[in-house]
Amino acid sequence: MSCSLDPGSLVPLLAPVLGVGAEHGYQPVAAQGRKLYELIAQAVRSYLLACLGNRMGLVVAEDAHWYDPSTLEVLGSLLRAAQGPLLVLITGRPGSWLPEGWPVKVFDLVPLTDEQSDALVAALAPTLTAAARAVVVGRCDGLPFYIEQVVDDFSQTGVPEALYEPLYARLRATAKVVPVVEAAAVIGRQMDRGLLCSVVDLGEDELDEVIAELEAASVLEPWGTDVWRFRHELLREVAAELAPPSVRRGLHARVADALSRAAGGEPDWRLVAGHYERAERFDEAAAAYQQASAAARRRGALAEARTYLSLTLAQLDRSPPGPDRDRREMAARLERGFLATAGEGAPSSESAADFERCLRLGRTDLRDDDVFATLTALAGYYAIRADLRRTVQVLESLRAGLEQDRPLFRPVIEARFGAVTWLRGEFDAAAAYLEAATAGMAAMDQQQIETLWFQPNDPAATAYVYLALLAMVRGDLTGAAEDLTKAAHRAEQLGFPQGQYSDAYTRFANIWLCIEADQLERAEVLVAELTEQAERHGFDLWRLVGATEQVTVEALAALSATAHVDPHALPPHIAAVTTLVDTLHKLELNVYITFFDGVLGRLLIAAGHFDSARARLDSALQLAEDTGMHFYDAELMRLRARTHTEPPMRQADLSAALELARRQGATLFELRAALDDFEFRGRSASPGVVDAISRFPAGSAFPEVARAEEIPR
Repeated sequence: MSCSLDPGSLVPLLAPVLGVGAEHGYQPVAAQGRKLYELIAQAVRSYLLACLGNRMGLVVAEDAHWYDPSTLEVLGSLLRAAQGPLLVLITGRPGSWLPEGWPVKVFDLVPLTDEQSDALVAALAPTLTAAARAVVVGRCDGLPFYIEQVVDDFSQTGVPEALYEPLYARLRATAKVVPVVEAAAVIGRQMDRGLLCSVVDLGEDELDEVIAELEAASVLEPWGTDVWRFRHELLREVAAELAPPSVRRGLHARVADALSRAAGGEPDWRLVAGHYERAERFDEAAAAYQQASAAARRRGALAEARTYLSLTLAQLDRSPPGPDRDRREMAARLERGFLATAGEGAPSSESAADFERCLRLGRTDLRDDDVFATLTALAGYYAIRADLRRTVQVLESLRAGLEQDRPLFRPVIEARFGAVTWLRGEFDAAAAYLEAATAGMAAMDQQQIETLWFQPNDPAATAYVYLALLAMVRGDLTGAAEDLTKAAHRAEQLGFPQGQYSDAYTRFANIWLCIEADQLERAEVLVAELTEQAERHGFDLWRLVGATEQVTVEALAALSATAHVDPHALPPHIAAVTTLVDTLHKLELNVYITFFDGVLGRLLIAAGHFDSARARLDSALQLAEDTGMHFYDAELMRLRARTHTEPPMRQADLSAALELARRQGATLFELRAALDDFEFRGRSASPGVVDAISRFPAGSAFPEVARAEEIPR
């Protein structure tokens, strides 16, 4: 059947759902997390609707109470998108599985009344007397399935106490029926002949005879080619209880083994894991849940992937203690922490708990790859929160383990030291770290890095970004652009998601550079590119950062649009920037945040809200003190000077900003402070301007340079 859909775009989205890997001939979609999840759901819906076309159609979704959240979301999107003569019939047991807001009409099926039950009994067994019908009605609680079962066996067994007796009655024909129905019940409501044959100790002909017998007895019914199912879920539940617990565990193990070996695509690892869990083979269950997590991750269902890793850890809790078990727990926790960071962007206490648990398990033995990888991940977690003290502690531990075991990994750790040192405002020391790191990483094998690097951003690209930021604060606009080009080139060489994630990071730094250089039109273009990239690939962190940079650029554009700023035009911009910057604070995405606090202070000053601006800048400086993140302190103090009406307080902040900028080697910030000092004190401050501009590279395009050159010497 032709559905007029493009296989090239649809196959890469549907294949992960079916467990078909990219090695079978398609290019994976360059998206992850929520975005990939949405694309796959849209593809499934489009395929289903295309199959129906404009014809009348019926979609039946049975036992929806068992559906996972992903399947329920696809079903909901189908309901919302369906047009034309399409009927969707959904059945499920009572419970909270039905989402609110679905465009459905709900029919609650209540038990039959005694009168209705009597009519059903009479229709099924017209020869029964009124007294016999009354007995059946009185024992079946108005449930049609019970009534049907009891009536079918009434002539053989009388009226049984429950469904066990009619079922047993149907199994008395041959001894071979019992193991087959027990195995079928363990497999589930629906089973195929091949799987059943793998589980029971019967030949194919013997199995076919038993299936025919169960079908004739209305226990099973055909459900496709070589597929049968129990006529009712309650019947399966009764059949499942026929086997003693030890037999049930053995059957679950056989089913899991057969499912994991099945040909024709990737197994349903969630199903495999569930059977191993019921078989009390906890090691195999943990491994299968990890496979289920990997499959969910390929579909972009990161929350589902993390859930399976939690189930993995629950199984490992029941596994025998030992080094192998501990290594497997560490691997699962590392992956869960990575998924939390990649999916949500924001650091979380759960991620930190996972990483710290890994350290306790590894006993800080840096010869163990998992311990080393845990420490690199933990350093990244602390860095994004700007907890620089702990970041340095972790990096020191990593560096201690490099000398004998991993000397080739030294450039990666040196790059991290360079980043932390830059954030601390120690720019000269950062330069030494970063230059040595980029030279060393150029000779490293990428596979070597990936083995131990559980972070979405590439260490080499990150090092080039920090070199660009270093050039920026030194007033070297050309050098910064060159380093960002190197970072972008590095990102191009990497696969998904690291390449795209690192490219987004590079764009973020480029936007920052454009803001500092007052190149706001170029910044607007880059913001649009970053936002589109974040949306396309499902990078929630960069979507938030992009939105923050967008409102920042718009606000600064309004600020510089005219020579005389209208204070009344700024409040909407201030409100937008405040909302997003405060969101970053709440999420503890503290790294670089003092830059945004500085922009907000600048806007508040322009609007004449000096007290509010001072409070914001004071808060930023306090965060810098608490975290050790002093890279923007000189700018914050320079801006705070503008909030003071008393000259001595203003001069104190300006002098402190000048002194700190000189000590840090932040030439750009030094020149800005010197220019402000000249604005307030006049010619007596011009030597400071001359001194600062003398350290700028020749031909620097920062606008402050042009202003400084106009000042009489």
